[in-house]
Amino acid sequence: MSRLPPMKAGTALTANKRPVPFSFWPVAKSNLQRNPVQSLLFAIDPWTIMKRCIAENTSGNTRGEADSYIDQAFDFYRSALRSQVDAAKPLQLYYSYLNIAKAFILYRGRHEQLPSIQHGISEAAPQSGREFFDAEVRIWPSPGRNRRLQAFDEFNSALGHQPLTNSFTVPIPHLLPQILPGHRLWAASAKKMERFISIQKIQFTENTADKEAWIRFYLYKDDLTRLGHSQIDLLRHSGLDPKFRRVKCAESHDSRNLICFEQDAPSSYNRHGVDLANSLSEDVKDRLWVTVASNSPYRRYYLYICPDDEVHSRLPQLASIYALTFYLGSLTRYRPTVFRSILDGAYGPRIVEFISGQPEQFIYLMASEFAEREITKPALV
Repeated sequence: MSRLPPMKAGTALTANKRPVPFSFWPVAKSNLQRNPVQSLLFAIDPWTIMKRCIAENTSGNTRGEADSYIDQAFDFYRSALRSQVDAAKPLQLYYSYLNIAKAFILYRGRHEQLPSIQHGISEAAPQSGREFFDAEVRIWPSPGRNRRLQAFDEFNSALGHQPLTNSFTVPIPHLLPQILPGHRLWAASAKKMERFISIQKIQFTENTADKEAWIRFYLYKDDLTRLGHSQIDLLRHSGLDPKFRRVKCAESHDSRNLICFEQDAPSSYNRHGVDLANSLSEDVKDRLWVTVASNSPYRRYYLYICPDDEVHSRLPQLASIYALTFYLGSLTRYRPTVFRSILDGAYGPRIVEFISGQPEQFIYLMASEFAEREITKPALV
């Protein structure tokens, strides 16, 4: 018999008698007495979303500079997609992402201009080590010792993460498994167990009598069994511990048993639980990975099971994509023969998948960050 505690008494958070779906921005910011729940926005062109956000929320020289960064990012991106040679794409993609990052930094109001911002990230292989397998990226705090702004840290801070106080390194072998698309190719190449666990449902939950709201994660029990992870391991290695706890769960989906992790300390509200939806989502955002799809459910969320000796190397999803793209772009620029040898090696399919399948995901995720609303590509009919 399970010794797990029961779930706290509560039901799915609703607005206008409809459940509030989970997203990173479930509720729009407005001047209304009660902020409206946001629906998914379909967009064929995510670049237009970014440019519209800049036009509506910046002004003067800042608007012009941010807009020019998006234009340049689009040109680099289009050039990368048209390239028939994989060895040229990572460098083009990195400069596309860099310009999106600079536009986003301005859009978020961190600075009015970025006249001499530096990359804020560098790469190297130890003198006695091997390229790729022993390589690492170093990430620098902003401003640097020369008082110049550092793009990586500024970008990560604009995304809502804590600014750096010191530089730190991330080994490339620690970075590769953090990329969600193509993760199984990494597991096969590295001969290691998969580290991503899909989440069946994330539920905003409330107790109207106590005026409290919290989050529940539901996962397939057999996924943990298949990958050899216990629930305790998942809580600890995904970063949910100690804010979440295991609770009894009798639910199933498609004849598969579910397990549930529940936020340990609910948040109190005065008017309506919907008022807490954005802050509840923000509390867990940096521990979630997401894929964008053009068909239902449009967003799939995952937890990353990070080994203890790699926790210092764990980056938020967009930062990990950016960092790996920088590294591969630097190889193609300075040591293209090394990059070619990687493509010809065991990790080649994983790298090809990354530079071909990840870019559109990154662009739609960034369009969502600009709009603070889930943006996805409409299905072709």
